[in-house]
Amino acid sequence: MDIIPILLIVLAIIVVLIAAALLIPVDISLRLFKEGPLAQLRMSFGFLLGTVSGHLEFSNEKRDFRLRVLGVTLLKRPFEKREEKRTDWKKIIWNASELYDAGKDLAGALTKNISIKRLGGRVKVGLSDPAQTGMLIGFLYAGRGISNALHPETHLEIEPSFEEEMMDADIEIRLRLPLFKVVIPLICFFRGIRKDF
Repeated sequence: MDIIPILLIVLAIIVVLIAAALLIPVDISLRLFKEGPLAQLRMSFGFLLGTVSGHLEFSNEKRDFRLRVLGVTLLKRPFEKREEKRTDWKKIIWNASELYDAGKDLAGALTKNISIKRLGGRVKVGLSDPAQTGMLIGFLYAGRGISNALHPETHLEIEPSFEEEMMDADIEIRLRLPLFKVVIPLICFFRGIRKDF
């Protein structure tokens, strides 16, 4: 008879953790760095206010994933290239409208629920023709102005290079995603894809 209260307490703790994981938003941080031939992408995420966090890193030298709980690394694994299966393009083209509808619904749910907490960095760009560089820089400045109007916490530096052709960037974006608003669209998306594939 003593085991039933213990099982009920364990079940209650599990239910509370699941509810907390769904109700407390996930913090996502993306950083793209490119300088010359060196390119690097880092993605970090944190559940339950950073109690559980993960870190993905892709660069020319390394590709790895780290999972931490309460500051202790539980899993550290390098990504390895796997043998890829051949894509059945006929099946994808045949089911393109269903894939489009499912992807559109998922993208709509994500864009409605993701909030941008910070966007910043620097971009240095130059094209072969200085006139085209000037037009591109004007376009980027206009985009930065719109971004500043929508998100005042945006700090993006744009630097033209009229002498040489180049594209260097160091951009960081921080997002917040409430999982309970995305679970149902994700289930619908995977259910729709599973029918087709």
